[in-house]
Amino acid sequence: MKLNRVLGSWYLFAMATAAIIGPWLVMMQWWISLTGPSIALAFTIVGLMCIPIGLVYGEMTAMLPFVGGPFVFIQNAFGKEAAFWTSWSLLLSYTTVLAFQLMCLMDIVKYLWWPEMGLYTMMLIAAALAIIFAILNSRELIISATAQFIMFIVLVAIAITIVVLFVADPSFNTANWHPFFPLGRDAFITATALMVTMFFGFEIIPQFAEEAAYPAEKHWRLLVGSVLFCIVFYGGLCLVNHAMLPFDQILETPMVSATIAGELYGTWAQYAIAIANFCALATCLNGFWLAGSRLLYSMGRSRILPKQFASINKSHVPHLANWAILAITLFFIALSGTEWLAYLFTLMAIGVGITYTISSLSFLKLRSKYPKWKRPWKTPGGTATGVLAVICGLLMAYYTFKYFDTMLWELFGLYYVIGLVVWLFLRYERGKYPEEYVINVPTGTEE
Repeated sequence: MKLNRVLGSWYLFAMATAAIIGPWLVMMQWWISLTGPSIALAFTIVGLMCIPIGLVYGEMTAMLPFVGGPFVFIQNAFGKEAAFWTSWSLLLSYTTVLAFQLMCLMDIVKYLWWPEMGLYTMMLIAAALAIIFAILNSRELIISATAQFIMFIVLVAIAITIVVLFVADPSFNTANWHPFFPLGRDAFITATALMVTMFFGFEIIPQFAEEAAYPAEKHWRLLVGSVLFCIVFYGGLCLVNHAMLPFDQILETPMVSATIAGELYGTWAQYAIAIANFCALATCLNGFWLAGSRLLYSMGRSRILPKQFASINKSHVPHLANWAILAITLFFIALSGTEWLAYLFTLMAIGVGITYTISSLSFLKLRSKYPKWKRPWKTPGGTATGVLAVICGLLMAYYTFKYFDTMLWELFGLYYVIGLVVWLFLRYERGKYPEEYVINVPTGTEE
């Protein structure tokens, strides 16, 4: 039994773009609190930094069109150990983003209907929803992909409508954008570093290389296109919302978009924004859940993880990998604590920074190690673009680490201690049952 090729270009684009788009209803106040209206510039800078990374991912996907994406790239370039630890970092991002989105969903429910809901109640309901989501993602891929596409259209349509209504309202005032950097240079740099998480998602496209009914040599268009779309989406939303209120008032306004819309247009506008954000949360959850299970499936198929992770159910989707994603997600929900927003957001960012850096280094290594492999599509700039991608990844990782506090270091360390236990267990298993762990990495073909 194998994976089915069911995802066309629009479904893949919606999968990646909807995975990038975060719940701006929950995030807007926090984004703006970091650096005021210049957060729109921060989004633009980070988006542009992601483009060379997207380009090198595009070449590697065309060359190695296999499920697993970065795992396959890194294993071919640097071997199984580097592939394991980088994939462990990527799983940190995939699973923390799932916990983050579920808690954001609870925050919207608390704002609209259940203001007295406590943290532990939020965590319990989020855990229950995670279990339901695992059950739904054990069904055929085309079902969740179709739902993803429909919800993506809904959230974009509502967001555009709200932007038009805000811009047309007399209270819209660009004078609220001044000063553009209300908290200074350092705050802007920190905000820019943290916004890397808000573009995390375009790189899930290679995870579906064996389920895509769209040529792998054209995937670069979707990778870059999804980033460009989100630069406009995020920047536009932030500037328009900030033009409605001065910086100081935004800091005192929870759920900025919905609060403003409710005051101007009534309850229906608040609920419309809530629906759009529910769609954003659901599509993001769907994309990363599916991508995470494909990553574990690929690791199982290559025998980095036990072969059971490569099992596929009757619906042609990874079976054990799906439930493993649930287990790790529940772990992060339990550890999220009272500062769940900042902690999960930052843990996502560091996993992304590490993965982008090592994947971009893999691009350079593969070019020198296997110069004769077929490359159906080559990135403009070649090696220079690869070096730029490495620099961008390093900058993302450095400035995210710089933001870490004691609790973040403890969570980060705990996650890698668990990874070390898993790694040691796998080494023991490989020594005891070598026939079960024969490396089976898919490779490129020579011209």
